[in-house]
This record gives sequence, C-alpha cells and structure tokens, in this order.
Amino acid sequence: MLKHLGFSKGLIYIALGNVLGAALTGFFWLLLASIQSAEDYGKVNFEVAIASLATFGALLGLNTTVTTYTAKGSSRIAVQANQLVLISGGIAAAVISSLFVDWLLGLFIIGMTFWMMSSYELLGKKMYRQYALVVVGARASQLVMSVAFYYLFGEWGIIAGFAISYLLFSYRYFLSIRKFDFSLFDEIKSKAKFIGHAYSFNMSNAFFMYFDKLLIAPIFGYFVLGNYQLGLQFLLFVGMVPISFYQYLLPEEASGSTSRKTRRWQGMAGLFVSVLLATLLFFASPWIIERFFPNFTESLDAIRIMGLGVIPMMVVWILNSRFFSQGNTRYVVVGSAIYLLSQTTLIIILGTRMGIDGLAIATVLALTAQAAFLYMASRRAAAMVVNENDSGGGQ
Repeated sequence: MLKHLGFSKGLIYIALGNVLGAALTGFFWLLLASIQSAEDYGKVNFEVAIASLATFGALLGLNTTVTTYTAKGSSRIAVQANQLVLISGGIAAAVISSLFVDWLLGLFIIGMTFWMMSSYELLGKKMYRQYALVVVGARASQLVMSVAFYYLFGEWGIIAGFAISYLLFSYRYFLSIRKFDFSLFDEIKSKAKFIGHAYSFNMSNAFFMYFDKLLIAPIFGYFVLGNYQLGLQFLLFVGMVPISFYQYLLPEEASGSTSRKTRRWQGMAGLFVSVLLATLLFFASPWIIERFFPNFTESLDAIRIMGLGVIPMMVVWILNSRFFSQGNTRYVVVGSAIYLLSQTTLIIILGTRMGIDGLAIATVLALTAQAAFLYMASRRAAAMVVNENDSGGGQ
C-alpha cells in the first residue's frame, strides 16, 4: 500500500526520526516538570524559548534553502549557507549571551544552528536514514545529559546538555568547514528572494513553537501557561506527522521525483492520518490525563481542542512544501503572517474570555485560517498555470 501511495523508506525514516525525537523531547519536559519547582521550570522554558528564537533568526531561512536547492542539484549552496550561518550564529550568540549574561545560551545557539543546518542538508541530499539518526541521537543524548548535568551542576546543566548534544550531532556542518573561503556568496545572492520568504516562513514556525510562551506567561500567569503548554505538547507530538510529510515532499517535489497523481494520493493519505490522530487523541485524552497527568485536569478540554489542529496543520505543511518546491514563496509568507496575526489577536481576546480553552481555540483557528488561505492560493496558482498553457497552445 505504501508503494502504491508513492511512499518510500525515506518517509518512514523521517517520520520515525521526528516522532521518536518528539517523544524524547516531550518525555524530557514532563520529567523536568516533575523534579523542578514551577518557578524554575518556567525559567528554563523561557531561556530555551529565547535561545531557540535567536537560533531561527540566525538561520536566515538558509536551512530550507539548502534542502530545496541541494535536491535540485546545487553542490555549492550548502557550503555558502554554512559560511553565512557561522557569522549570523556568532552574532546572535554574542548578543543573547550579553543580554542575559549567560555564555551557555550562546553555546546553545551555536550548537542548535549547526545541528539544524546539518539536518536540512541531509534532507536535501535525501539521506533520510542519516537524518533520522541525527535527530534521534541528538534528542536522546540531550535528555540524558541535561538530566544528569542538572543533578550534578544545577540548573545551568540543562542548557549545557542541549548545547553539547547539538554539537555532537553536527558532524555534517563540521565537514563543510574545510571548504569555507568566505570570498563568494554568488549562490546565496542569486536566491535572495527565495531566502527572504523562507526566512519569514521559518520565523513564523519559530513563533508558533516559542512566542506564545513569552506572550501567555506575563498576561495569564504560569499556571495557565502550564496547562496550555501540555495541550500544545500533544499537538506538537501528533504534528510530527504533517512535518514529516513536509520534510519528505520538499526535496522530492523540488527534484521532480513525484507525479501529480502521486502527490494527490499522498495528500489524501496525510489528511486521513491527521483525522485519525485527532479522533484518537479526542477520545483517549481523558484516560491519558487521569493516568499520567492528574495535576493537569484543567487542560483536558484544551488537549481535545488542540488535537483538532493537526488537520489544518497537515494542509499547511503539504501546501507549503508544494509552494517551496515551485519557488512560489509569496503565498507561504502571507500564510505565515495570517497565522501569526490571527493567533496573537485571538490569544488576547479568547484567552481573556475563556481562559485555557480560549488559548487552545485561538491556536486551532489560526491554523485553520492559514490552511484556508493556502488552499485558495493553490487553486488560484493552478488556474493561472492552466490559463498560461491554454494561451501558449493558442499561439
């Protein structure tokens, strides 16, 4: 059946890598919550969110660019991108370290930057098995080292565990350093428009992952944030399926390896899996909360609501992979802006009126608005292609 749908071992490796990585990360944060006070837990989450946002800023959209154009056959884009990221990552690390007087946050940024560039280059080269090993290896070592260092050295050991694990699995980046010359960035310059749109898209995803923490905590407090975060953690876990589809389809479509019929089957299969996951989470969440998270009973409805978000999320990731592979990135940028503005506005309005459930609804509605726009944009783009072909045929 997988062969009929056009899936290969590549998608299986990516999905396994992402799902196992997400499971390890989720387990780490739940374990950390059980051994830390609420104040310390909130501080660590805040520091990780700040460092992660800075990392996405330093990437400049070059990780997505490397995946797309390496798959198209460019052999120089990865080296030039790695050179530029070394500079931007160094600047971001210096700024954050100075602002928070914590050099470990700078090391976190450097490590995460190198690791993400390594991972996305592996995707571009369609080295899916190595990608899975790099993702799972980094997450597993981070879990072990952060917990061990926390007991040995205190709170700073958690950040050290993140930084060291990222650096250990950034071997692809370090291999490219010997090719650095810093004299030419012609490949980067020729793709400036694509890079700009990819940067906007990546930052919107970073805000999806981290900005809500910085917004919710000062407005609603750590109790509400904790319950909301648990619901979001479930969405992010089941969301590994849409993300895996995106990471698989982007290099495949960019290289022209998939037909239109195959893409249609893959999209239908992805939507079916999303509906199945949302349904399972909806009915299983009461048992999960009662058995594993008895202190988070107020998050039950939020988890059920958040689970529904995996359906529009699948639409978003599939359509974004298509637009990126076509170089038609303006729709991706607009869709990302719609999500960010919608979520920020709705968090304030619905969160104030409905509390935790309102925050969950805000996230799902923002994803739905983004998916609706991208769907209409894809129909418009397809109609334009048909009209151009008809015009060309008439001439």
